[in-house]
Order: sequence, then structure tokens, then C-alpha cells
Amino acid sequence: MSPGHPRSVFAAELLLLIGFTIVALQARALLRGRASLLQAAHDDVLAATRAAAAELDRQQRECMAVVRAVAADLDAGRLSLAGVERRLAQEVAKQPHVFGLVVVFAASGGAVLIPANIRRERRRVTVRLDHGADDVRRTDWYRAVVAHPEPGWLGPFRGPFSGHYIALYCEPWSPPARRSARGHVCASLSLHDVEAQRQSLPSGRFGYSWVLSHEGRSLAHPKVDWVRAAKTPEQLADETGYARLAQLSARIAAGAAGTLLARDPLTGRRAEMIHEPIAASGGAMVAVILRDDVLAAEPALRRLQIEIAAAVLATFTAVIAVLLGGRR
Repeated sequence: MSPGHPRSVFAAELLLLIGFTIVALQARALLRGRASLLQAAHDDVLAATRAAAAELDRQQRECMAVVRAVAADLDAGRLSLAGVERRLAQEVAKQPHVFGLVVVFAASGGAVLIPANIRRERRRVTVRLDHGADDVRRTDWYRAVVAHPEPGWLGPFRGPFSGHYIALYCEPWSPPARRSARGHVCASLSLHDVEAQRQSLPSGRFGYSWVLSHEGRSLAHPKVDWVRAAKTPEQLADETGYARLAQLSARIAAGAAGTLLARDPLTGRRAEMIHEPIAASGGAMVAVILRDDVLAAEPALRRLQIEIAAAVLATFTAVIAVLLGGRR
């Protein structure tokens, strides 16, 4: 072994110390940068998600107020069935977010009376859903309405007249002369409108947003099939094996706001799920942030990662060169 070997070992150790110090400082800067970037994205998306949830809450309360007013007047006898169509037109003219307004009543002999005012192709039309070629009593929405006598939100359903997927708010009523009879007043929101709101949220830069009903059913989502099948996070947890997704259903049922770290069922990637309750219906607006997309969108972090890799490579190259030089 050459006499200069101890000096080369010392020099190599010094290079390692300097190199690892530089790498450690760069790594700390990278971690801080990542945390700061993720926090900024979280704050921006959280604010937008709260605003979107508040707007949906306002629209749902409009539906509920219209239904309660019409049902109360029918129940008290202030509004007759003969005047229903005119009243529906008056109500929806004042509430642009209400997609449809319908009165359901089972007449004598098993017949049904279903006048409705529905938005269609940017205009409103008055229709008698009970006068169609198909028996409305066989539709999913009608069966759900008569099966749930208490006030509440139902859906999603595909409206047979409009073709839109809708969510319904319904309340029961009975005519003063026939308290044993039962009718319903229902107002609907178009899920096409909800989908447009969902797409406008900033989480689309780094993920997507998701609107769920109080039962956890999908009302708006990039994967339309999930809306058509009314998929819930619990079902998706079973299908994908991402067990933490089931917690999202539990949190929505509890009306909780917060953040859940879980695997995204759409992409399988790490995600931050910000969920805000929609108090009127008990549903939720969920923003899904794909964390890797947030980090990949920042050039400074990519440069820093390259610099760290280069510093590690340069350190080991210099150390090897010094050690090999000391053996000569």
C-alpha cells in the first residue's frame, strides 16, 4: 500500500462529508418545497370545494322551498289539481336552477295524475307524464317516490321525458277531502348542471371532483358509468380493494368535512380527498387531488431532483477517483 493512502482515505471521507451535506441540504429544500406546494394546492382546492358545496346547497334549498310551498297549498286546499299546471309554471319561472317540478297523485281506479313542468332544450314545457305511451308507474323514479312517503332526496334517475339524469326532492301531501289518499310534489336538479359545476372546479388541474348523495351514490363524476350505476365509495372499495375508500361513505353519512388520504379508485394512484358536506341534502362535494400530479407540475422541484441525483453521482465519482489515485 502506498504511503499516500491514508491521505487519500482522509480526502475521500472529506469529499463524502461535503457531498452528503450538499445532498442533505438539497433534500431538505426538496421536502420543504414539496410540502409547501401540496399545502398550496390543498388550500386552493379546499376554498373552491367549499364554495361549490355552498352553491349546490343553495340550489337544493331552492328545490326544497318550492316543493314545500306547493305541497302545503295542495294539502291545505288552497291549490286545486285543476290549477296545478299554472302554479308549476309560475314557480319554475322564479327558480332557474329547478330543472323540473312535478305533482304526483293516485286518482281513483288506479289511474295516476302527473302534470310536470320540465326544462327541455333551453326552454320550459308543461307535460302530462301520465299521458305518455309508457306506463310511468314502471319507471324507477316513480317507484322510488311512492316507496318513500317521507320528505327527502332521491336518485339519481334517468328522466324518461328529458333524458337527463336527475336528483329529486319530494314531499307528500293529501287532499283535504281525502286524507287517506297520498300525493307527492317533487322538484328535480339536472345532474348535467351539477356535472358542469363539477368540471369548473380547480381540482381538475391535479385530479377531479366528485359529487355524492347522502347515501354515498355518485351524482357527478368523470366516469359517467358510475353515475348511471349510482356507485358508492363503499362499493368501489370492495371492487378495487382500496379499503380506505369505505371511510369516505361513513364520513359523508356523518356530515363531516375533512381530508382523507386514500388510493383513487379511478386511477389507482395516491390521492388526497377533500370532502365538504352539502347540508341541504346530506350529500357531499369531494375534490380528489392526485398528489404526484401536483408535484410533477412544478419545474423547480424537477430541477432540484436532478440536482440531487447529480450531486450524489458527482460525490461518489470524486471519492472513487481519489481512492484509486491514492493506490498508485
